[in-house]
Amino acid sequence: MDKNFYAKKAKKKFEFCPVFKNSSVSPKKKFHHEKIFGLNQLFDIERDLLSPLGLPQYGIHANGWHKEKSEYFFHFALRSKKIKYFPNLYDNIFAGGQPSDLSIRKNLEKEAFEEAGIKILKKNLTRGNTISYIHNYSDQIHSGTIFIYDYKIEKNHILKNHDGEVQGFEIICVTELDKILEKKLLKPNCIIPIADFFLRNMRDFFPIKGILELKKLLRIK
Repeated sequence: MDKNFYAKKAKKKFEFCPVFKNSSVSPKKKFHHEKIFGLNQLFDIERDLLSPLGLPQYGIHANGWHKEKSEYFFHFALRSKKIKYFPNLYDNIFAGGQPSDLSIRKNLEKEAFEEAGIKILKKNLTRGNTISYIHNYSDQIHSGTIFIYDYKIEKNHILKNHDGEVQGFEIICVTELDKILEKKLLKPNCIIPIADFFLRNMRDFFPIKGILELKKLLRIK
């Protein structure tokens, strides 16, 4: 065994998440965003064990955006090259797993500051939909539920990462998003908050058939 094994384990920051009675294919989605998360859970488990055991996991994702005249622009975080999962890919402006004993709103504020140096202003924050998805990654089935928010980035606001998970930030016009999608440079589940943003703010950008298809994929009525 690696002689540094125990040292590495000691340094690891464990994050415990709740497990509810709902199944992975039909996870619980209704929560009060201001109350402690996981009050009615069956038990807590370390976050890294959720997917190997086929258990649903939860997280917050925020679209960073601003508008110039009639065009929307997205602010993306570029993930560190050293991060374990999805290194060097574009990510939503801030995101993170939802632990126990912390409200969704408090977790949002924590991740906003740690990942982008943002101190949340209520007037700039909009709550989106809660969307569940299932995908295969690294030979494991992942059941995820995302609490989506939008955060308007003020002009000349300087973003700054504090937790080492982000190497920089980029602004991309909505009409240019197809380029990073074609090159598979976007972290896979990050397209879900973006699609939700489109449905709530940019319906005119798509034909009716496209809107219906998006709603079907995201299971939004």
